[in-house]
Amino acid sequence: MLKVFKECCKNCLLSKDRIVSSKRAKEIIQSCVENQTHFICHKATMDEERNGSEIVCKNFYDTLGHRSQMVRIAHRLNMVEFINQTDSEKLPTHTEMSKKKKK
Repeated sequence: MLKVFKECCKNCLLSKDRIVSSKRAKEIIQSCVENQTHFICHKATMDEERNGSEIVCKNFYDTLGHRSQMVRIAHRLNMVEFINQTDSEKLPTHTEMSKKKKK
């Protein structure tokens, strides 16, 4: 089963509120596309209840999932499970963290 969050987290890699630089975000996305894989939401990897589960980022699934062979196969086989997030807390963005470091 390919698990996908039902909604985007507040620090989605594909948003301006991401926790990494825009350069790093582009590298991650490019790697996912080139390797026919998908992006695992950082909220899932940090969630102790989910034990570091691999849960696909909702925004990645919606916007770039069609470029991932695994996502396409799971979709065709009706093997996609949409799940709720347990952690909706917004983390400091990359921009916010950079500003703090400069002070």
